[in-house]
Amino acid sequence: MRVLYRSLGAAAGIAILAACSSGQSAIEPPSQSVNVQQQSSLQFSVGTANFHGSTYLNTVVTFRQPNGLSATLYNTPTITGPAGFVVAGCPAASNGAAVGAATVPCSDNGTNHISGTPPTQPGTAAVVTTFNQTGGAFAYGFAPANSTTAGTAYYPGNPSGRAFGWFGSASLGLGGLLDIYGQPLLAATASKLPFVLGPPATPDFHNPNAGYPAGFAGYDSGFVMFGVTPVVGAYTLNLTVPGPNAGQNSAVFNATSTLASAAPLPNEAPPVLAEPGGNGTGSAVNFVVAPAPAGTTSQVLYVVDINGASGALTFYSFNAGTAGGTFTLPGADFHPANADGTNNDAILTYTVAANWDIVGDAPPGNTSQNPPLPANTNITVSAPVLVSYQ
Repeated sequence: MRVLYRSLGAAAGIAILAACSSGQSAIEPPSQSVNVQQQSSLQFSVGTANFHGSTYLNTVVTFRQPNGLSATLYNTPTITGPAGFVVAGCPAASNGAAVGAATVPCSDNGTNHISGTPPTQPGTAAVVTTFNQTGGAFAYGFAPANSTTAGTAYYPGNPSGRAFGWFGSASLGLGGLLDIYGQPLLAATASKLPFVLGPPATPDFHNPNAGYPAGFAGYDSGFVMFGVTPVVGAYTLNLTVPGPNAGQNSAVFNATSTLASAAPLPNEAPPVLAEPGGNGTGSAVNFVVAPAPAGTTSQVLYVVDINGASGALTFYSFNAGTAGGTFTLPGADFHPANADGTNNDAILTYTVAANWDIVGDAPPGNTSQNPPLPANTNITVSAPVLVSYQ
């Protein structure tokens, strides 16, 4: 989990534990530097993603302390694929805000690596990459959540975060989420979806008295898909953690996963949504999930409630199991009617089946440093279903 932290020191990748010094003002509390290299564990697995008919590369990463929380708040990942693996679709970046400013091409295009940009000295132009300087590996998945040296750590939905998580087309009424990736990365924006775990598969963080930080949107699902063609062979993840001095790393990690087959899992059936009665106000919403396809061991139903008035997104998810079934979003969770008695919300829903336990490996329930992952993490994603209420 990468929430409820504060970035400390000049290098956010270095963990510092400080004891409280009660009743003593102007006295620096004792601190203990943690050896990131010795205390952290990196797991990495690649597989295929059947994104409702298109076959892409899937990845799952865990980077955790012994207590199961994220090993660092800042790191730079680079995935290097086998011969024949070619990256395309990485967007260029604008070189300045002026109208007509030159664009900087993404250095990953045409190569066999999906990379990040290490910390750059002031006055030095940063190289444009897929992850750029914001993307890192955390407790469960990659995310654009590398922390700065001030303020609280970034998390999905952080109101002060950075809008690097654009997904969805205008016709879906979806906009940008803060500090979470719309997937597949490197694919066209209009095809991207959010994969955010929420209640009842997780604790109910929607409750204002639950103690979660402002705007918290949900938990990472662990997997990140890339809109590139998978190739059989070895994929190596290199992860560097910056040190206190510029140009030096405090830790370096490497993990390799070999894709044995580029054949995707069978198609995942989209959920069937039973529309609430009347205009939807106060009525429960039912979702029927089909049994998971062959080769999978878990299934998750994702639900996004899109507020028609504000555009706010509220995330729910259900641990649907391989058997599927009928799952209900209570009427109390569905946004109430507008002043004129109407409800112009929309519901977006889709399912994912996988050959590992997506929810079972996820924070906050899983606190293992090394949750179980298969050698290849394969998923299949249904087509999304959108229902609007007027």
